[in-house]
Amino acid sequence: MERTGVNMPRWPAYLMLAAAAACAYPAVTTDAPAPGNYRALGQEPGWNLIIADGRIDYVGDYGETKINVARPAPRTTFNGHRYETARLIVDVTHTRCNDSMSGHGYADTVAVTADGKNVHGCGGTRRTDWDM
Repeated sequence: MERTGVNMPRWPAYLMLAAAAACAYPAVTTDAPAPGNYRALGQEPGWNLIIADGRIDYVGDYGETKINVARPAPRTTFNGHRYETARLIVDVTHTRCNDSMSGHGYADTVAVTADGKNVHGCGGTRRTDWDM
């Protein structure tokens, strides 16, 4: 039996398959953080926190408050971990976070209680694919 009909080119199907495959796994272009270092930041009032070299260094209230303490062992929480000292409590939750001022995306939501004052922000790996 002989086929009669229109022969369709196959290249559009191959092109669509290649485009779909490219979209399936977006490239992550962020650098991995240095081993053992962790950085978090927040706005209103501006604050930042660095966990590195066995220490936690917190600067809050736009530089007015500075707390430097030895890093305690982290305690595992529901979806992250907590560092707790007499003056500083740091709760890291592994969930998407966008900085309230810049819109930059980060891997973690961070809550800090510094000398009884609560602040919230973002930390961990910078996620440019989550930028707003």
